[in-house]
Amino acid sequence: MIVILLVFIALFTMFEIFGRSEKRFNIEKLKKLHKANGIFYLLLFIFIAYFCIDFMVKTKVEPSPRALFHSIFALTVLILLCLKISIVRFYRQFYGKAQTIGLLIALISFGMVGTSGGYFLLVTRLGADIPSAKVGDRKKEAPQEGIKVVIKTDPKSIAEGKGLYESKCIFCHDPYSAREKFGPGHQGILKNPLLPASGKPATPENIINQLRNPFRNMPSFSELPENDALNIIAFLNTL
Repeated sequence: MIVILLVFIALFTMFEIFGRSEKRFNIEKLKKLHKANGIFYLLLFIFIAYFCIDFMVKTKVEPSPRALFHSIFALTVLILLCLKISIVRFYRQFYGKAQTIGLLIALISFGMVGTSGGYFLLVTRLGADIPSAKVGDRKKEAPQEGIKVVIKTDPKSIAEGKGLYESKCIFCHDPYSAREKFGPGHQGILKNPLLPASGKPATPENIINQLRNPFRNMPSFSELPENDALNIIAFLNTL
């Protein structure tokens, strides 16, 4: 929402400066506001992008189509911002193009926010469908129908599962406690009655479904081979 607010401020100041023959406000003050707003937008953009890139690098997850569109919008915004700054500061002969670039940045910013925060607000009905953080408040759900997962207990599967967990999961989850990092801790995850995020029964089937079709903000591991998922289950069963 902060990004959208900054975009509206940028559009308002730009239209007031260049779009009116009769000025309603002090132009110099509007220019200073537009500049300060742009600097804050750029810093906020870099701050958010750092954490997004850091998360992707650490989890090594394949981005979903929606995340891919979001990334393309974000990269385009960054390129246009750098282009506009270059024109305003160094290549003044193209100054007339800066207004068009500003409009493009605003429009693409709407697309960028819409594919992330906008999507989240839409699917959660403006946050109304976000479940309570207290596991005890969640209703138990029936286990998913399908083939019963047999938990592996051999040392090789457990070791491979631990390696997979440490390469894909440990950056967001603590396996040896219930302490929350980016996501909930996994200690005793298969010994508890419910899964900590979705509130579904703590079964191997529901954990695999969580990997394939994640609940809330967890990235999808839909491309994870079945055997790798079973080995992760084998490791989780030891916690």
